[in-house]
Amino acid sequence: MNVTLSDKNILSEKKEFTGVHPQKFALWLAMASMTMFFASLTSALLVKKGDFTVWENFRLPSVFLYSTITVISMSIVLQYALYCYRHAKFSMFRPSMLVAFLLGCSFLALQFTGWQQLKAMGMTLTGNLSASFVYLITAMHGVHIIAGLILTLLFIFFAIRSRKDPIYELRDIINPKRQLNLEMLVSYWHFVDIVWVYLYIFFRLNYQ
Repeated sequence: MNVTLSDKNILSEKKEFTGVHPQKFALWLAMASMTMFFASLTSALLVKKGDFTVWENFRLPSVFLYSTITVISMSIVLQYALYCYRHAKFSMFRPSMLVAFLLGCSFLALQFTGWQQLKAMGMTLTGNLSASFVYLITAMHGVHIIAGLILTLLFIFFAIRSRKDPIYELRDIINPKRQLNLEMLVSYWHFVDIVWVYLYIFFRLNYQ
């Protein structure tokens, strides 16, 4: 990724008006809309749960606990990757990003396993209303996970491709544009991971 020496000045100039970079502000707006989306889904679940004639309670498969531990671990690794990049520790930065990507893939695999366990319990997507909400909400969250994985993979690709950049990395100089993009990516992942922790606690309280 080629960056001119004036990039840092450009980034700082964009922050002078609001104190927040416009791209970060746009990300915050997107996260606010996603928060409202998942809040509406969980609210709809509570409304339907009040109808005892159609609601069938069941215990949430334990595999969802492991997926929760996985996303928490992923956030920790990503925060460490951001720390490494800010301190120009590029040899640790790239492996950390790769580990985070693999943890994200593991999360999806665990979610799919949870679906399989629900199906084995007789809780299918169309055969049970209470189970349908679990499938729907986890699927919608999974879409955001997949989007994050695609962005992370692209970030890793460009980071590897530019590992011999003589302007920045061979001289241990931080690329300001890449740092901005990394900060936004990590913020997105923290948000998605927090949403899942909320959803897991919500499911545990409503499926017993």
